Amino acid sequence: MLILFIITVTTARLITNLNKGWKFRRSDNNTWYPANVPSTIHMDLLDNKLIGDPYFEDNLLSMYELELEDWEYKLEFTNNESNYDINELVFEGLDTHADVYLNDIQILKANNQHRTWRVMIQNLQVENTLRIYFHSAALHDLMKQLQDSPLNLPYNYTYSRKAAYHYGWDWGPRIVTCGIWKDVYLDQYDYGRIVSMHAKALKIYEKSVVIEINIETYLINVGVYIIEVQFKGLDEIIINNQYPLNSINTKFLYNVSDIELWWPIGQGQQKLYQLQAYLIKNDSYVDYMKITTGFRVVQWIQEKDGEQTQSFKFRINGRDVYLKGANYIPPEMSLPRALKNPSIYERIFQDSIAAGYNGLRFWGGGQFEYDIFYELADKYGIIIWHDLMFACAMYPGTDDFIANVQAELKDNVKRLRIHPSIVLWNGNNEVEIGWKEWGWKRNRVEQEITMLQQWYDLLFLYAIPNVLNEIQPEIYYWPTSPSTSVNNASQLGFGDIHYWGVWASKHQIENYTIFIGRFNSEYGMQAMIDVNNFQKVVPKLYDLNFDSPIFQIHERHIIGIPLIKEYLKNYTNYNSNIHSFLQLTYCSQIIQYLSLQTAISSLRSAKPYNMGTFYWQINDVWPVISWASVDYYGCWKAGHYAAKKYHSDPILTPKQTEDQIEVFLVNDNVSNYTGNVTLKLKQYNGFILKSWDYKFIEISQNASKKLLNYYVQNYNQTYKSLYLQMNFYCDQKNCDYQGIYNFGRPKEWQLQKPDISYTLQANTITFLSKSYAKYVYVFSNTDCINLSDNFFDLLPDVPYKVTMKESRKFSFFSYYDLQLNAVENEDLLLNEKVNALNLSEKA
Repeated sequence: MLILFIITVTTARLITNLNKGWKFRRSDNNTWYPANVPSTIHMDLLDNKLIGDPYFEDNLLSMYELELEDWEYKLEFTNNESNYDINELVFEGLDTHADVYLNDIQILKANNQHRTWRVMIQNLQVENTLRIYFHSAALHDLMKQLQDSPLNLPYNYTYSRKAAYHYGWDWGPRIVTCGIWKDVYLDQYDYGRIVSMHAKALKIYEKSVVIEINIETYLINVGVYIIEVQFKGLDEIIINNQYPLNSINTKFLYNVSDIELWWPIGQGQQKLYQLQAYLIKNDSYVDYMKITTGFRVVQWIQEKDGEQTQSFKFRINGRDVYLKGANYIPPEMSLPRALKNPSIYERIFQDSIAAGYNGLRFWGGGQFEYDIFYELADKYGIIIWHDLMFACAMYPGTDDFIANVQAELKDNVKRLRIHPSIVLWNGNNEVEIGWKEWGWKRNRVEQEITMLQQWYDLLFLYAIPNVLNEIQPEIYYWPTSPSTSVNNASQLGFGDIHYWGVWASKHQIENYTIFIGRFNSEYGMQAMIDVNNFQKVVPKLYDLNFDSPIFQIHERHIIGIPLIKEYLKNYTNYNSNIHSFLQLTYCSQIIQYLSLQTAISSLRSAKPYNMGTFYWQINDVWPVISWASVDYYGCWKAGHYAAKKYHSDPILTPKQTEDQIEVFLVNDNVSNYTGNVTLKLKQYNGFILKSWDYKFIEISQNASKKLLNYYVQNYNQTYKSLYLQMNFYCDQKNCDYQGIYNFGRPKEWQLQKPDISYTLQANTITFLSKSYAKYVYVFSNTDCINLSDNFFDLLPDVPYKVTMKESRKFSFFSYYDLQLNAVENEDLLLNEKVNALNLSEKA
């Protein structure tokens, strides 16, 4: 995205934005309609009411025929400035196969959604017509596949350098769109321009940092030019140099004292600095560029620490940091919708911070994001593990494809390398593991297998790292994620893993305690979305069941519904014959909560062996049943409340193996904590079987300390009635921790009637229960309520406060109600005035 800076000096460069005034049509239709660039064809069709909302009911089915059409965009514009040495049309994002004509002369044939296309033009007039003809990507891919037959790539979307998720995913619809998805502008200048600017920390000393500043320029003619750099905020450093060249990368080295480093959240401040560069010719300013960046030194440490083990951890500014967060996918099927509603990005980062994240893994099947995403990551200190845009398929290795990818990388990495939040470039998502283990070699002759392997090696082991080493060598490159197979839990001693035994292979949730890698970069559990939000796209009550075709359209995993049923049966008391849709939603979210609780607790307690946990996924691309812990509309599922609780610092994390229970005190951030720990093994009736007290406990920064290893006597006979109450009474402010560990599975718990009451003061609800209450769920019958906590536990006679952002009518129930009650009338359940489960309700 083009950033138009406020320039304090007059330059010889003129940038004219050309986003306004576009029209579009289907290629075989003479009717033109207004377009709202940046956009996609589906956005423009929807704006003109030519299609229905693709997210609503079964409208998705009518989208498929649109992907086979060609589309044309047209702009008429006036240019009154004709005296510049250089006139260039710049297209920051064309999706994807596009022929571009200026005044009926073809000036560009684009074939990569991820690239910036800059075209020097000779036929610019006062009155101009710009046309862009978009060819069907789906038909292009099919034709390329037929040409390559029988060497068919899995899958054929890899023939286009286009966002893979547009072709459908196990959480997203298939909407193969096209269009002008980023800015278009006319760039006119004399002498030359600044192409890119980058500043990085090379070495950190006690009181100074060695900084390298790199400025790339394009100069039209040989001559004497001055490059001036102003380093704002640090004594107004000004550097001048003269260069008699026409194209150059200029490097400055500067030892800066008293500089503040950039740190991830929880480790320090997120200090950012502004740098300004001026290109000067004959005492006149030719061009200007400003960047905002931070300074840090990043390392990914892989050191042998056993016969078959090797560390895999992130180190920043000399300090090892445990990474915790989730995977990030595009927030919209048509990404310009998010650009035009930037609160979406702010919400995602606020949700990340609220849930205790310090990192996000940027998944490789989408698009390089707009600048706003990375700016927020810098601002809030959220580390970005950044996949490159390759996912779940084999890719061509032809010369033209490799050259196209390398140009794509140069465009994007030069733009993004200014962001201190980006700490790793990952070549691809699940390509190597798919090639080795998903049957892609099946029915292929040896020659085909050899060629595809050579293509993989050429792309991910040579072509990509060669570019990265040239333009950003300070950032580590990891060729593929996962790097380690999870077929054997005893062989997880290096690299990163994606553990999908739980969910995809129906493993029990307890397996999260076993499959602990050095870095778990994917795992997760699906859950239903908020009932009110689901009804925005599935409004009819008779469609709110697993058998409805409309319902099934909003579950994209091929066996997602059977898997949800399987986990509901194995872990909960849900019965489709007697329980409501709300209770179905509630139970599925409890499964997600239990999954993330088990996984995050087990992984964090295993540090420093394990040094990272990214569950799948934080966000959704449309209203869908998925692994997201926050749904498309921004409503927190139970899993996000679990992430908030089990990412907290300090924390007591239990880990159970059969009848053994271990408890760890864990701290990931930069503070040291002291206090007292009490552990109580209790029955649901309140009787204390055993207790432990740990006085004057200290947990230092970035540490894990085992406190308890206890054998539960008669476990098989007693676990249904047992839970472990854990408290850390912290000497410092706002760091007390209270947690509950329940033995066994929810359907086995012998819960007592809780008898919950509450008081309401302003936006704060104070709950009180006479006996232990599990998974207390506070909800609205009209819209989603995001609370300070939800799906929480109540200890007997211990008040618990929950806050709402604004006063809202609410109801609540606990897991005990699910065990003993059923709602027989779904219409009543979804009615705002219902008291369907004898639920307490605020008037």
